[in-house]
Amino acid sequence: METQVNVNAPRKSFKKPLLIIGAAAVVVLGGLGTAYAKLDLFKSAKTIYLQSEAESMLKFSDNVSKVYGEYEDYMKPYLEKPVHSTTELSDITIDAAVSDPQAQKVLDLLKNAKLVMQSNIDEQKKQQSGNVEVQLEGKKLATLDYFINDTVFGFRLPEFYSKYGYFDLKDREALQQKIGQDLPKKFTTYRDMYNAVAFKQDEVKSVLTPYALIYANSLKDSQVTMKKDVSFSEEGFQSSAREVTVSFSEEEARSLAKQIAEKAKSDQQLFDLIYTRYHNVASLLADSGYEVNELSKEEFKKEYDKGLDDMLADLKKEGSNSKEQLKMVMLIDGDHQILSRKLYFTGDQNNEEQVFWNSVSYEKGADSYYRYSFHDPEDSKRNELTVTYKASEKSGKTNGTVTVTAKESDTPMFDLKTTFETSKEDKKESGKYDFTVLFADEYEPKPVTFSGNVTMSETKTDNGIDSEGDVKINFNDPSPDMPKGMSFKVKAKQEFGKPLEIPAMSADNSINVATVTDEQMMEVQQEVMESLQKFATEHQDLVQLFSM
Repeated sequence: METQVNVNAPRKSFKKPLLIIGAAAVVVLGGLGTAYAKLDLFKSAKTIYLQSEAESMLKFSDNVSKVYGEYEDYMKPYLEKPVHSTTELSDITIDAAVSDPQAQKVLDLLKNAKLVMQSNIDEQKKQQSGNVEVQLEGKKLATLDYFINDTVFGFRLPEFYSKYGYFDLKDREALQQKIGQDLPKKFTTYRDMYNAVAFKQDEVKSVLTPYALIYANSLKDSQVTMKKDVSFSEEGFQSSAREVTVSFSEEEARSLAKQIAEKAKSDQQLFDLIYTRYHNVASLLADSGYEVNELSKEEFKKEYDKGLDDMLADLKKEGSNSKEQLKMVMLIDGDHQILSRKLYFTGDQNNEEQVFWNSVSYEKGADSYYRYSFHDPEDSKRNELTVTYKASEKSGKTNGTVTVTAKESDTPMFDLKTTFETSKEDKKESGKYDFTVLFADEYEPKPVTFSGNVTMSETKTDNGIDSEGDVKINFNDPSPDMPKGMSFKVKAKQEFGKPLEIPAMSADNSINVATVTDEQMMEVQQEVMESLQKFATEHQDLVQLFSM
């Protein structure tokens, strides 16, 4: 039996290699596409600018939401539960060159004194109560008690008079006759006003989005120019960037403003957003007894439309022959992060740089930096207000600086510089702040300057917060009548859920200021005089010291 041997070479299958090559090509081309997209090689200057602006706004919105959420979480127990707070100021030291021995005794007394403040707040019931107590060498010296609800305010000094003095806004007509001032029907709280103007972020976003689209669609490619391979450097941070310039001639600015005004006039959602807050505030003030001439919705709409019509009429007027432009110059990195922004007018001849806004902002890993400057465009180099924040976070600690500087005619009017270090560990947050302050007064020959430091720690407990701190202030080159410095300690405790009690007013424990009689006033004066004499006898050395 013969065996046939196949001597033909086996045929190679090209299908699998072609698939591999094809897949590799897809990956390579996809990678190139991603790289080109990352480098924005196929995008116009306008597209790059608008994308950067959009991402900047989204980032800003996210940051606002985060901060607002943290604020709401922090405030929640204060708004939903009664809060009892105790704050103590102690070890009050004044560093002063004192030659009078009596004055030195007063300073020694202050060091041994303590100011204790008790506060009880129930936002749900709109009630407050508390007291301020002065202690000397561990003993109570004098106290002020007080309480407030939506219509009543009461107070007493128990060491000098046993009863409360109070007034009720329900008796406001009698009170107005006594003091000659108009009074409300009830006290308005911060929370009342906040609720009147509060809005949801999504509500504002839906209103403003159409205007952002108007702006984006109105921009012509010729208005946006770009210069590549520009370097950015600020506070040790360096990055390659693109310089994008957006320009508006007078006619282009008029056209954009006209489109926005026309949209606003027909925008019912925007009108409702504005009118609702106006109505809420006006109603709150009216309910509280303040005289308010609130416009009806129809009247408000007429005024709203009239304002926009006046604007449109001005915009339709013939423009001037000025060559002036409004320019916005930005440095943008490869991740579409706007690193800096400058806005300025170019002057009538289009050859000046009248800056009115200049800002820098970036985040790189754990480092963040923000600088915002407002300028007087007529004299931008000499008149400005600048706020700067710089921080770096590492291993649970944040170090940074904050500065606020205002100058007028090249002269610093206010200058605050702060360096800080904060840390957070479990339920405890700590912070140390060193600062210097300068402020000038046109009526003083030289500015006042001082420096100091504050250390604080805050620990969350099962039902509240405990905190303590030290404050030190040193005056630089003080005048003869000023101290060299001062310091004190602060200790505070907040307890959530502790019930608040306000005393019921009666003839036995109180006097109504609005209806007090001459006979009652005589009784008050007599008891106060007797109490003052008793106080002077018990604290003879103290009274004699302060009288000297």
